[in-house]
Amino acid sequence: MAAALAFVARRRASLQLLPAFALTGGVFASAMLLLFSYSAFTFRGGQLTEEVSFSAWQKFFADPFYLGVVAKTLQLALGVTAAALVIGYPTAYALTKVRSSKLLVASYIIIFSPLLVSLVVRVYGWLLLLSDNGVINQALRAIGVIAEPIRLIYNDAGVVIALVHILLPFMIFPILSVLLQFDHALREASNDLGANRVQTFLRVVFPMSLPGVVAGCQIVFTLAISAFVTPELLGGGKVQVLSRAIWFNVVDVNWPLAAVEAIVLLALALAALFIFDLAARSLRAMRPTGSPRPRRDSPGGVIDRALRVVLFGVLAFVLSPLVFVVINSFNGSAFNSFPPQGFSFQWYQFVLGYAPFREGMVNSLIIASASTLLAIVAGMLAALALTRGRVRARGILNAFFLSPLVMPRVAIGIAVFILLIRLRLFGTTGSLVLVHAMLSLPFALVLLSASLVNVNRSLEEAAMDLGAGPLRTFWSVTLPQIRAGLVVAAVFAFITSFDETEASIFLVRPANTTLPIQMFLYLEQYQNPTLAALSTLLIAATIVLVVVALRFVRGAELARLVARR
Repeated sequence: MAAALAFVARRRASLQLLPAFALTGGVFASAMLLLFSYSAFTFRGGQLTEEVSFSAWQKFFADPFYLGVVAKTLQLALGVTAAALVIGYPTAYALTKVRSSKLLVASYIIIFSPLLVSLVVRVYGWLLLLSDNGVINQALRAIGVIAEPIRLIYNDAGVVIALVHILLPFMIFPILSVLLQFDHALREASNDLGANRVQTFLRVVFPMSLPGVVAGCQIVFTLAISAFVTPELLGGGKVQVLSRAIWFNVVDVNWPLAAVEAIVLLALALAALFIFDLAARSLRAMRPTGSPRPRRDSPGGVIDRALRVVLFGVLAFVLSPLVFVVINSFNGSAFNSFPPQGFSFQWYQFVLGYAPFREGMVNSLIIASASTLLAIVAGMLAALALTRGRVRARGILNAFFLSPLVMPRVAIGIAVFILLIRLRLFGTTGSLVLVHAMLSLPFALVLLSASLVNVNRSLEEAAMDLGAGPLRTFWSVTLPQIRAGLVVAAVFAFITSFDETEASIFLVRPANTTLPIQMFLYLEQYQNPTLAALSTLLIAATIVLVVVALRFVRGAELARLVARR
């Protein structure tokens, strides 16, 4: 009897895992396998043939240009990671010193806000700030520091600045999460042994926070190495990275070489993950060592003031591109300029009447809504199976479903592009929905699994004892308990789909081009405040979406989050 019940439980768990398997396995895994096979095809005379050859591999590793592209990609990613660490660590440490709960919540929201705003909007904001006629150059000229504009775009500097802004939250929050878990008894013991604040930080706090540093560097480096939109728009074709080379060869129909470049990019990302993972493992056993030296008074007040300056400086850095986007949306000039030339609503009128933006918005809403529903259903079923079902190889399955997170989006885009071409499904709205659902599934799975773990199972058992079936128990008892997690998962999935650019740019046709891609294409051709107006509308819509979502999150949960600092 017990064996029969176990078989039924395993079968039910298998059925619950099926939708997630269909998305991750049917779309992601099969596309990646096909990508590897295409790297061995032949591109000759401008035509692709399925003749087995390693000429694409030979061309890539024999051509100094492509080796230089790899070097530039690594250099850029390392620079972004180092800059994000230098800015992110003091910011995370400063957040642990904030005493005002209102300031703390406001700081969290501001630092987290770039993740909720379209990638193209953020890049556009930096174009306004860094261009020759932008805010920074105009301010420096006004105070007499420079006579001629400093070149801050169409080079490495602009790309690094924008990528640091975009990826900074991924550095801050892993470090912050470790610092929040710090055992303050160790700090007190260090002080009792005669260490001042600086010595305590260097000998106790910093060594204990290194796992968070490694995690932040791992995430930032992996995302920076595969960035496409930022180098393309701010690099102006002069910053040659692997993602741009992939795009160029896809357009040129040299898919074998594009596949090789995508595989190399994937290998670099996986190698970085492996190296950072080794570093994390070696740091887990690390404990503060050495005895403090005799106490010397440290300038505590100076340190606290410096931390406040760092925090407010970073908050200004995070907000500035978005603020100047909003200001420029009312510019009366036909060009991006600062200060604005007059005040006008003409760009809002143009946005509302511009057909490609309207069609892109409709496409994005349809695709994001459908993919969010699909990701939430598949994620909920998989979360139920993984947290409650009798599932073998639970860890392997969880890693498999989360694997799209660690793969460069550009590599996923070219792989799925080849798959859809082979299946004759390229450019269909249904295929875009499936791809976006696959990319959103990891967020849904993680958030819903965390919510289900905290469910009070005794309430479910009581409901079933009173005669409620499994579906009614889930609807009446389980769902209300995971409401906050469900809403957050849906918001993350929707924003992930709505803002998806770097994979989708390989997969759309004119009829189903999404709004972020329309914005990307528009920004490549025109430099006027039209995108500022559209970006302002998107920022406002994002704020409304977040406010509505927060209404579903209980105040007690938010209070506990703040208290954990």
